[in-house]
Parts: sequence; C-alpha cells; structure tokens
Amino acid sequence: MKKSLLLLVFVILSTAVFAANGLPTPPPTAIVFNNIETDGNWAWCNTPACAGGSGAGAYWMAQNQTSPAMSGSSMEFYNSGVWANALFYQRLGPNDAVRNFLWDFYFYLDSNSVGAAQALEFDAFQSIGGFNYMIGTECNYGFGVWDTWDEASGKWIHSSIPCPKFSPNTWHHIQWYMQTLPGSHQYRYVTLVVDGKIYPVNITRNAKYLAWADNLGVQWQLDVNATGGDYHEWVDQARLTVW
Repeated sequence: MKKSLLLLVFVILSTAVFAANGLPTPPPTAIVFNNIETDGNWAWCNTPACAGGSGAGAYWMAQNQTSPAMSGSSMEFYNSGVWANALFYQRLGPNDAVRNFLWDFYFYLDSNSVGAAQALEFDAFQSIGGFNYMIGTECNYGFGVWDTWDEASGKWIHSSIPCPKFSPNTWHHIQWYMQTLPGSHQYRYVTLVVDGKIYPVNITRNAKYLAWADNLGVQWQLDVNATGGDYHEWVDQARLTVW
C-alpha cells in the first residue's frame, strides 16, 4: 500500500476513534485520580454561604456502600429540606500546570429524586494564583437543561443542552471535557457525554479572584425543590484526568 494511502487510512481511523467518544485521549504524562469516591478527606456543607439554598434539612454522605455499586464500593449522598442544597467536595492538591480536565463518573438516583430534586450539580475546580476556576455544571430539573456556572458573576447560566430528569434506579454515565485558561482568567466547557450521547458545548466562563490557596478538585451537590422531600445519590468509578 502506498504511503499516501496509509496516511489517509490512519487519519480516518484516528478521527473515527475520537468521534466515537467525543473526548480527547490524554497524553501518557497525564495525572489520573482514580476511584475518588474511596478517598479520604471529604468535606461537606449545606449552609447558604457554602452551598447556597436555604440551609434547611438533614444531609450526610457514606462511603463503602455495596449496593447499589458498580465496583463493589460506591459513595452515597443524602439531602432533604425545602430548597435545601448539600455540597460534597474533595480537594486533590495543587497542580498549577494542568489545563485540561477529563472528568468521568457514574451515578445512581433513588425514586424520590424524580419528585424532590431541583438540580444535580457536578463540578470540577482549580485555584491558581488566587483566582478560582469553578467549572460548575448542573442538570437543572426545574428548566430541563444543563446549566454552566460563571464564577465572576456568581450565577448559573442556562445552556441549550437538554437535561430531562434522569431515570431512577439505574446507573448513568457522565463525562466532561473542560479546560482552564489562566492567561485570560477564564475556563471552557468543551464537550459533555451523557450515557454515551455527545454534546459539543464550547462555552467559556470567567474566573474570579478569591485569594484561595492553589488546589484542584471535584464536587457533587444535591439540591431539593419546594417539596422539601429527601433523596439519595450514589457515585462510583469517579476519575479525574488532568494534563
């Protein structure tokens, strides 16, 4: 086979592999945080200053849950209370040189979530030189769309990407590809994959100077609607790859 034809075949195959998952292949030098749900040093809060919302209700988290679980050990979140938000976060340590974030995890909701959840929040974050790049995302049950967070203005902004309520009692797969842009104090939502369905996002938001120490991490938040009902969410096989 001629070299030119071989090159063409390689390009086509390479493009097809990328298009199949809509996500980039991390380089060999990438840093991988595997099974984050099993890590220690988790923190959580439900006050308006920390998580927004009313601060009402009960909330907790529990690791090493065997059912439901994909790996044999999932992490369980619980929240309740009228307009109550509960935030659960894990700081993974400073990695100031990384700019690319590939976040991949599975989650499972109980039946109560259909009537009680207001939004399901999934965030990655990086703090560099005092600027906070809060790459926040949420499935907004109230509006049926994905929202992205703009740290500079401190508000959620609706996207055009649909997000109907997730079916309960089954595992769902979320994959986000995001980037931080410290040169312009911005961050970008590039691609979202939900249960294998690819959504090109390409939305840029703005960081804010908060004088926080350098760090990066991930977080989940459960928001309750006006019913005040309670619901559970389980997370398994959570992995963050950065480079």
